[in-house]
Amino acid sequence: MVKYLQWSTVGVSLCFFMLWAGCGPPERYHLRPIIPSESLEEYERGVAGADPQHLYELGWLYLQKGRTRAAKAVFTRLVERVPDEADAHFYLGVAQAKEHEKTQAILSFRHALDLRPGLADAHWALALLYNERGDGYQDALSAAEEGLKLDRASAYGHFVSGFIFCSRGENERAEQVLLKATELDPQQAHAQYYLALVYLRRQDDEKAIVAMEHTLEADPSYTEAYYSLGTLYARTGRIEDGQRMIDFFQQLSGMDMEEDHYHRQLYRSTQPLLPQQQAAGHFNLGLVYLKRGELDRARRQFQSALSVDSTYAEAQHNIGVIYALKGKHEEALAYFISAVSIKPSYALAHKNLGNSLLVQGAYQRAEESFRRALALDGDMIEGLNGLGTALIQQGRIEEGRVSRDRAVELAAKKGSP
Repeated sequence: MVKYLQWSTVGVSLCFFMLWAGCGPPERYHLRPIIPSESLEEYERGVAGADPQHLYELGWLYLQKGRTRAAKAVFTRLVERVPDEADAHFYLGVAQAKEHEKTQAILSFRHALDLRPGLADAHWALALLYNERGDGYQDALSAAEEGLKLDRASAYGHFVSGFIFCSRGENERAEQVLLKATELDPQQAHAQYYLALVYLRRQDDEKAIVAMEHTLEADPSYTEAYYSLGTLYARTGRIEDGQRMIDFFQQLSGMDMEEDHYHRQLYRSTQPLLPQQQAAGHFNLGLVYLKRGELDRARRQFQSALSVDSTYAEAQHNIGVIYALKGKHEEALAYFISAVSIKPSYALAHKNLGNSLLVQGAYQRAEESFRRALALDGDMIEGLNGLGTALIQQGRIEEGRVSRDRAVELAAKKGSP
């Protein structure tokens, strides 16, 4: 009997130990990195017999480009192919959430957690979705905390908690958690921005200005921060700085609206587009990215325009411009030549063809291109300067000076610097 009790005690102790050990949080699981190695067009061409990794990368590219409906279709297919991979369910949830299919997104994130309980990102995604419900505050906080149990050093996890507090008006708790997020990662722009909003509510303009400035240091494209910082500057007597921030805000807002318009036209329209409309949509979206300086995204859109209409001279020209801006003048040359062959009256393309030839030392050919540009537009200042340089490089100094003097004269008349 004593022996039995002794073994019983040991067994009970062992059971308690096992239960205690099992109560700890699961090991943190990190989503596998997705690093596409090809362009979107190349992934789309190979989608028919694609393996799961190809689908991951294609879906990821769609998400990055805001094509969430296409991303949802790819990740739905991926989940069917690899139903036991948490990453596939997670990314399907992301696409569903962006498509405002919140109930389905919640199910996908929960399924990801069933497969990988240590996936903190899924807890934080659920927290944000729960927080959108009127009665979801406690569920949101609990989900955010579950994620932080897995990774206390995550700046993003602390931001999610701080955002939830901020959205419910709990400013003191929001400040505490958001400060922790910015301490862990000063480049966490969202945390900086919402910390600034907390200070704005308290009418602490000095701290709000600092946090808004940090927001823009972390992410110069954070549109809302320009407006908020502009009003703060104006309110504290920095009128010129305030106006400059408001001007930036208006410029970026216009671009955001343009981008959204063309995205909807190209990727969300329920009616099929005519080829001409499709090519124009890609071209105009490319212009938005080109104005922002996002050269690779712009080039892909111009390339998409050409895939619909290979005679689109302006798209050919703009791809040439992008290569020229990158210093790849040999590649640029081919596109400028295509542009002027399609549209011989394209003065700007002749001028840029001349510039690329000039950089490559083909001075006589450059001269010919500049002369064609000037025959179409005699007041093109850059064309006159380019022609002057091409002539001087060929030893025709006086002719070159005449061309350059004409450029200076025109610039003075136009009030150019």
